[in-house]
Amino acid sequence: MQAMTSTQSPSRHLWADFVRNIGILLVILGHVSGMVVQRLDKIPVGDWMAGNVYNVIARACVPLLFMVSGALLLPRQESLGDFYRKRFQRVIFPFIFWSVLYMLWNNAGYQNYTIINAIKTMGIYILVAPAEYHLWFMYELFGVYMLTPLFRKAVDSRREDLLWYFVAIWFLFGPLKRLFQFLTPYEVIFDLGYLNGYIGYFVLGYLLTRIPTGKWMIWASGAVYLLSAVFTGYMTFYYFQTRPGMTTYYQYLLGINIVFLSVSAYILLKAAGDAIFSVPRPRLEKFAVGLTSASFGMYLVHVFVLNFVRVNLVSPVDSPSVYTIPLVTATVFLISWVIIAILQKIPILRSLVA
Repeated sequence: MQAMTSTQSPSRHLWADFVRNIGILLVILGHVSGMVVQRLDKIPVGDWMAGNVYNVIARACVPLLFMVSGALLLPRQESLGDFYRKRFQRVIFPFIFWSVLYMLWNNAGYQNYTIINAIKTMGIYILVAPAEYHLWFMYELFGVYMLTPLFRKAVDSRREDLLWYFVAIWFLFGPLKRLFQFLTPYEVIFDLGYLNGYIGYFVLGYLLTRIPTGKWMIWASGAVYLLSAVFTGYMTFYYFQTRPGMTTYYQYLLGINIVFLSVSAYILLKAAGDAIFSVPRPRLEKFAVGLTSASFGMYLVHVFVLNFVRVNLVSPVDSPSVYTIPLVTATVFLISWVIIAILQKIPILRSLVA
């Protein structure tokens, strides 16, 4: 995707560029602050509390990316063949390329394999597990793409009631079911499988753009975001002290508290993006579009960069983390952007990062 001004692309949703870029920044912030949150017994409580606050802010990261993708992809008109050709060409080759790079980086023992055995081992590994922790997102993305044409039928037929019905079912058998199982000793046998996952955010992202964002909605979203953030931060701290193994529920991106946090953040950021770009801002628009074109590659490369920065420059667990976490986040963000900007200028590599 090439950078362009609003005069070149009058129909471009600049608010979506804004939300996506914030989402990528929050992904990095989440991974940086997570290094601190996981070490309550090894760092001062004040540093851990700072990490917890940053981590709560970052929790909306991936839901934001799914929601903005749904807002852009579901109303788009294209044939089934064109959709799969475009989406999988843009995703499958970068996914394989970066998976192999991370496997080579994490497993120095491949030099003892024959080429055939190494390829076979890597292929099997890619099928059963992400090569690096952040690549789980790619597996979810493939599933969302597989289901997108089905939801487009409801959009094309102007049956938003069906989409809201799906969201209600998703919420009932996803976030609410998980909450029930967390609070009680009972295991609910009803399971919708993949439909319980991130596809709910994808559909919600489209539906929320269909609702006018008035002042009341912005204020309500602000209140929901604040309450959800405070609740998540407090419960994470409480369970880390009393029952460390139970904290994952309150950090889980499909937990009910994170759903409210993410949806309210999406509404607020969309409103902010609309306000920022309500008047022509050619330089800012070009900046936002250029950053968006690099965001996919930045997501893929940032773990390489984070590990380099952590080992060779500054670690987020260094005290005081209230400063080191944003410093490391900004450093990783900028270095990742520079790397992808350079790779985008190399024709043979452009398709692997754009």
